[in-house]
Amino acid sequence: MYKILSRTRGVKLVEFYNDNNFHVILSNYGASIYEIDMPDKNGNLECITLTPQMGYYFNNNKCMGLTVGRVAGRIKDATFTINDKTYNIKPNEHGKNLLHSGDQGFQNKLFDFDIKDEKEYTKVIYSLFVKDLEDGFPGDLEFRATYTLYKNENIISLDYQAVSSKDTLLNITNHSYFNMSGNLKRNILDEYLTINKSYIGLMNQDSILEKLQAVPKEFDFRKEKQIGLDFRSEKVIVPALGYDHYFADSKPTVVNLYDKVSGRNLEVTSDYNDVVIYTNNYVSNTIFINGVVDSPQIAVAIEPCRMTKVLTPDGIVQGAHKLYNYNITYKFTIKEE
Repeated sequence: MYKILSRTRGVKLVEFYNDNNFHVILSNYGASIYEIDMPDKNGNLECITLTPQMGYYFNNNKCMGLTVGRVAGRIKDATFTINDKTYNIKPNEHGKNLLHSGDQGFQNKLFDFDIKDEKEYTKVIYSLFVKDLEDGFPGDLEFRATYTLYKNENIISLDYQAVSSKDTLLNITNHSYFNMSGNLKRNILDEYLTINKSYIGLMNQDSILEKLQAVPKEFDFRKEKQIGLDFRSEKVIVPALGYDHYFADSKPTVVNLYDKVSGRNLEVTSDYNDVVIYTNNYVSNTIFINGVVDSPQIAVAIEPCRMTKVLTPDGIVQGAHKLYNYNITYKFTIKEE
């Protein structure tokens, strides 16, 4: 069951309930996941995402729930070269680098959308056309983000498809933050994380990816581990004040986030080979829908992407007229000890 809600500044929310009392709200602002509510092991329905009050929703530099593109991550000196032509975009981080494509990124745009309601699922299809150099990047770009919401399972499947008229840069992700305790009752340091990755990206002081290395123990989540176990080690908190790292491998991504108290479990799978884990180390003045104020480690962002391609000769260049096509799937379950 779904309905469309109108909000300020052209925002249209699509509110969806399935047969399991699983509740999702999507938004045409940034083609985003605005809110997810799920029952705990005792049936208590609570919010498990960072969902800002509407007054804090626009142009938030934390990109809560938003689709980030054309390029998620950082571009050194806000400059890149394609086919011997250099492009410069206004930097938005420390007056130097470009983070998450800057002010003209997908996350700050209103998308068109269509809804297809079928027997077993509802599809919400967001579409956006970006003109050549409108956002600083080359190529007219046709982009579509399709959310499939299932009526009998607590699953959100997210498909990205894009085609550019010129060679361009593409690395698109969803930037949702999760806290499985429900209504932000606790921070995420007591939650358990599993990541099927054997390498992390080493970054310089400006958080620019420089190379990969085998995961040291502080970053090894190949077996389920409490997020807070190694959190205060110097390797983790310098320079990023917590986890804000690329986890990489040559296989599709599988990340699991589990809260033992509530029993809530999230499995994120993707055909992206890389994933950024960010533990909300820097805070804003945002107030969330349950009245909680932003604070360190209040949630964790799980961002599947293809960032390690920047270390290859072609980088994250997407060829003209070639289909960019990736999936991210979120599966929510209750796990009993």
